[in-house]
Amino acid sequence: MRKYAAAILCFGLCLAGCGPKESAQSAAPGRGTNSFNPYLHERLPNVRASAADEQMLQQMGMQVQRIEGEAAYRQHWPNELYPVVFGDLRAPHEILVLLDFAAPQSEKIWKAMTEASRSLSPAQTKIVVLANSRENYGTDLMGLAIWISYARSGQTMPYLSHALSRWNMIKAEQKRVKGHAVPFTNEYDAVANTTDYPIHYEYMAKVRPPVPTKDELTVAKYCYDAGNVNLYQAVQISLYYGVKSLPAVIVDGKVLETVSADTVANALKQP
Repeated sequence: MRKYAAAILCFGLCLAGCGPKESAQSAAPGRGTNSFNPYLHERLPNVRASAADEQMLQQMGMQVQRIEGEAAYRQHWPNELYPVVFGDLRAPHEILVLLDFAAPQSEKIWKAMTEASRSLSPAQTKIVVLANSRENYGTDLMGLAIWISYARSGQTMPYLSHALSRWNMIKAEQKRVKGHAVPFTNEYDAVANTTDYPIHYEYMAKVRPPVPTKDELTVAKYCYDAGNVNLYQAVQISLYYGVKSLPAVIVDGKVLETVSADTVANALKQP
């Protein structure tokens, strides 16, 4: 799955590097609620090729490669493309949360989402999380969120709260001790002290039931691969809805200009 990371790294980092903000403008408001939901559609939007590209390839007897086909060999590919962390997979209303673990604002955005979830009906509204992090370790952390979403159902939202908070705490501690924080390229960069466990390994012992020690490496490898599939789809969704910077929240196809529990609730009420 490293091929996905290599193929989109340049654009992905450009997207995240535009500067994380708590607001974003949509080029296409209201476009395609549930469009990227593999539980409702066999064919998902593909921004890699234009209609003209697809027509040309069809004339040559070829087809544009699509992520749902490329990832189909993976047992949990729908979870990786579209990890639902709250609500029913087929709920009519959709909240897409696009995170950048390297953006400090992501923690605040996620707190607003957890607050909003307390007043949501799981039968009517789902929360889906995708991530494209400027610092590579965010890929592993998102991958663990995906694994928890199906292997430890119901525990994903607390995990994301922990991971985003811990990321910011470690950055702050590194600045306090060393005068600067290092980029979190791998799990061992994301520690305040050399004796600390990396964030996702630490959390494997917190889920219930905990991940057996003998399975930690297998789960960790899965996290990297699944996180890359999710990163790819985060870029696709950002392009589709005209998201310019992360973090961002899209409610029923509309990118929120400001994110809070109230703005989420208000957006769900709009026709």
